[in-house]
Amino acid sequence: MRPGRWSVLSLVAALTACEPAIIDHPPTSNLLDAETASLETGLGQWVPWFSVNVSREPTAARDGEAGMRVEVTALYGWGVHLDNWPGFAASPGAHRASFWARGTPGRSLVAEMRVSWRDASGQELQSEVLSSPVLSAEWVRTARELTAPAGTERVWVEVTGTEGAPGDVIELDELVVQALSAP
Repeated sequence: MRPGRWSVLSLVAALTACEPAIIDHPPTSNLLDAETASLETGLGQWVPWFSVNVSREPTAARDGEAGMRVEVTALYGWGVHLDNWPGFAASPGAHRASFWARGTPGRSLVAEMRVSWRDASGQELQSEVLSSPVLSAEWVRTARELTAPAGTERVWVEVTGTEGAPGDVIELDELVVQALSAP
């Protein structure tokens, strides 16, 4: 048997003998789970926070099968947040956060994504806000480089706006908080 072939066979045998590995997510992938980020088959961890009705809608898709439709129900602001306290697993270091949004044309709607870095107990260490431009019927991507401080073990995300009236609609898709390098 040739030496190169023996190495491949040995590797295959060794890998199949190992127990399955459980991987939370690759170090440079989205820290939000796939459903929360893409909204393809449900809302993931997103829930109404204040002055909104939230739904998964195929007509709200920027990419894929669906997106999140946020219908404003009262004056003086609106918000959605995660329902998985204290958030998703994260680590200190460089990250990029981004989201796609569009809104009711002719209104002064702005979406703000607040990313909170938290320690193991859920205590907020630092938060940063990404603000979209005034939304229109066209999709716009908002992105920003962020740095999670030392001690970060969780990330919490909310999306809010200070403007809006009953009947206004904001659509969100492809929400991302991504580690830029391995911890």
